[in-house]
Parts: sequence; structure tokens; C-alpha cells
Amino acid sequence: MEPPQIATALAALLGHTRSAVLVTIAQQPGCSNTQLAAMVGVTKASASEHATTLRRAGLIHTVRDRNRALHSPTHVGLDLLNTAYMRP
Repeated sequence: MEPPQIATALAALLGHTRSAVLVTIAQQPGCSNTQLAAMVGVTKASASEHATTLRRAGLIHTVRDRNRALHSPTHVGLDLLNTAYMRP
């Protein structure tokens, strides 16, 4: 299953944009809000809001590097994606 199909499978749970954000963070760990916004096709503010929701749910973690927030998936986030990936 390709990443867009994973995002589609997760859309019922997370919503289309948020699932795309999670998939993108898993594919590009350490990405900033600016990079995330460009890759997903949303504003920087929207990327930040989605990342905050995913972080509060325990699906990603964020570290600060000067004035940037860098996002990476947690084990829980990766497990969720792997489960969606393995679904028939």
C-alpha cells in the first residue's frame, strides 16, 4: 500500500489532512512546520495546528531547534501507520 492509500485508510480516524501530516512526518522525520506545510500543501499555521493535535495524541514528538519545531513520529504513530499499511 502506498502512502496516499495509507492516508486514505486513516482519514476516517484522523481526517484527510491530519493523516497526510502524520504520513509525511513518518516519511520525513525531523521536518519543520515550514517543510511540513510545503509537503502537505497547507499553510504553516495549519501544519503547526495539526502537529500539535498529533503530538497531544502521542503520535509524534516535537523538539525545538532555535526558532523551529522539528517533528518525528513516536512508536505509537509508527505502529498506527504500520497497522494501516498491513490492512487487507
